[in-house]
Amino acid sequence: MTLAACNNSKPNHTHAAHTAKEDEETSAATHETKADTAGVADTASKAEVTETAANTKADAPVAKDRSLDEVYSAYFELKDALARDNGQVAQQAAKKMQAVVAKIDAAKLETATAAAWKQYQRKLAFDTEHIAGIDENGHQREHFVTLSKNMYALLKVVKPDAPVYYQHCPMYNEGKGAHWLSKQKAIDNPYLGKSMPTCGSTVETIQ
Repeated sequence: MTLAACNNSKPNHTHAAHTAKEDEETSAATHETKADTAGVADTASKAEVTETAANTKADAPVAKDRSLDEVYSAYFELKDALARDNGQVAQQAAKKMQAVVAKIDAAKLETATAAAWKQYQRKLAFDTEHIAGIDENGHQREHFVTLSKNMYALLKVVKPDAPVYYQHCPMYNEGKGAHWLSKQKAIDNPYLGKSMPTCGSTVETIQ
């Protein structure tokens, strides 16, 4: 009976040892799994933060830059001349703008401004050249439409020092309409001139 008891206690001891070992291994595996999970979560969290930071940087507004103020000023002179139906003054304003556009060197501008200027400089030069080449309002206004589109795109990147109003005439070009930019919120229509000077509305304020 004593031998039997010794034989029974030995397997029980061995089973307990195996059980303890298995529990220890299970605990270690669980701990390792938790550590791996935490590592993955931490990595994912860091990736999300990095992506968010990148998106925030990309969407950040561009700082105001006064290096293109002469271009904007010349454009407004041209707009005012067209609003007065004065083809000769518009022609002279276009020549002034053409000269200003030609002299600005992208290499001397800040990075964001330079990139935008390289994209639009030739387009602005094309339309100002055509407007400067004739004193007839009809043809001048045709080119003023595309000039205004490119000026708007430029202003959206290189913010003006003061608010600029993006305005719309619904009646120009047989109801197709056209946009322009103005320093004043009050409508002074460069497409219809003296015939309907207040026709139009402000659709956006750029600042």
